[in-house]
Amino acid sequence: MAVKPLSLAVVGANSTSGETLLEVLGATSQSFSTFFPLAVTDEGEMVEFRGQDFPILGVDEFNWEVPDLVVFCGEDPACAIRYAKIAAEAGAAVVDLSGGADVPLAEPDTRLKRGGVARMPHEVTTILLPVLKALAKAAPFSGLTVTAMLSVSQDGKPGIDELSEQTRALFAQSEVQIGHYAKRMAFNLHPSMGAVDEYGATVEEMRIITEVGSVCVDVPMSLTCTRVPMFFGHGISLNVRFAEDVTLNTLKAALTDAEGVYLLEAQGAAGLVTPQDVIGGDKVWVSRVRASGQGVSLWLAGDNTRLGAMAVLRLLGAAA
Repeated sequence: MAVKPLSLAVVGANSTSGETLLEVLGATSQSFSTFFPLAVTDEGEMVEFRGQDFPILGVDEFNWEVPDLVVFCGEDPACAIRYAKIAAEAGAAVVDLSGGADVPLAEPDTRLKRGGVARMPHEVTTILLPVLKALAKAAPFSGLTVTAMLSVSQDGKPGIDELSEQTRALFAQSEVQIGHYAKRMAFNLHPSMGAVDEYGATVEEMRIITEVGSVCVDVPMSLTCTRVPMFFGHGISLNVRFAEDVTLNTLKAALTDAEGVYLLEAQGAAGLVTPQDVIGGDKVWVSRVRASGQGVSLWLAGDNTRLGAMAVLRLLGAAA
């Protein structure tokens, strides 16, 4: 599919994830014959792609028979829920980064095809899976405990704008406005995002547990997704319990050999990975690996918007 110029449509091109996708695709050698930036509403906004400015088009009046490839970005999955299958039925190859398409999760070796929809995993899943696959080579799992500390870019521009405005208001000693988040986000932590079910889990948490469970079958998983006052980059505390004893050297060797993973081993501040360190990076960074008997604790960090864009790029490469 990538051997010829593609007609590309990006839904949510003006979102945080959409802008990152355009930056990544713009730096590739892939040719695009036409480009259509789309959004739910057309408010005269422009987006930049490969040095040119393009006006945002409304999805309601778009002709889905035109593009070869449609990518759904944005933090609101409603568009993909409504239009992903319509775009596929019109003959496009569809990639859903928003999680809205009602199709199975795309496998690592998924090939783009016209009339098909490839749903990409949640950003937390994208960070977890290469590490879990590496560790699974050491010994079978008996349980997972995950605390994901998500930057507000997970919620797109509304989250970024609210954190920025609240921070300015606090420094100016003026009134802080509450909007996108239930409580103040600046200099604060949110232990959940959105409504919870009867068991106390959010939709976001259940989505990630389901996605990880498709790889780590029948492994109990406890997950808490928090929002932290950072703009970009996610940090994850991961604890894995194995069915048998494992050694630290075995685990580090597995992580060192893992594709898409960078194990940082250094003393002092140089060995401490923060989300800021991984912005613009294409790998999941791992540090603070601590093993004891049948358990290991790790600290992970990844660029949430960049990793999703790179997954789309890999699909294009697989289709070449």
